[in-house]
Amino acid sequence: MKSFAAITFLLALATASPVEVVTEDMDPRPLDKRDTEIVYLVNSKHTVSCCPPLAETHFSQIFYYPASGQSSSAPAANNQCTVRSDNWAWWEQDGQKCTFPTSVTFTTHIDSDAQTRPLYSWSGWGTNGYKNFDCYRDNGRQLFTTSGPEWANSYNSVYYCIPQ
Repeated sequence: MKSFAAITFLLALATASPVEVVTEDMDPRPLDKRDTEIVYLVNSKHTVSCCPPLAETHFSQIFYYPASGQSSSAPAANNQCTVRSDNWAWWEQDGQKCTFPTSVTFTTHIDSDAQTRPLYSWSGWGTNGYKNFDCYRDNGRQLFTTSGPEWANSYNSVYYCIPQ
């Protein structure tokens, strides 16, 4: 008799329909993907291919994105700030400061030994005067490129900063 009860239970369990449990405080909408603003400290390269010898210049910028998921393309023009137009910035030296077209100034302080630390480790801080950011060493990955018929720019992340 016990085996008949066990078989009946297992059969009922196997054919049962799932029941949705909803409580009053549950929000029936799916959770939105969480995304945060992010600031990139970028070293960029401009290459001209039309005229031998190949010409290459370097410059550094700070890019602001209101959502990190947008960082695979160029930020809006008012979210780009050039730190140096004649060479790469030395991010680890005495900090850098850059004022965006929106009049917001982003100031960085990257520790002098940050490039010797492991990738993605805390490397310093930044502030826009309203909010403080923690900055981390990035792997030099290319965020995006821009190009024309005879030129190309590549934008590589040296550090990224997220709100504290």
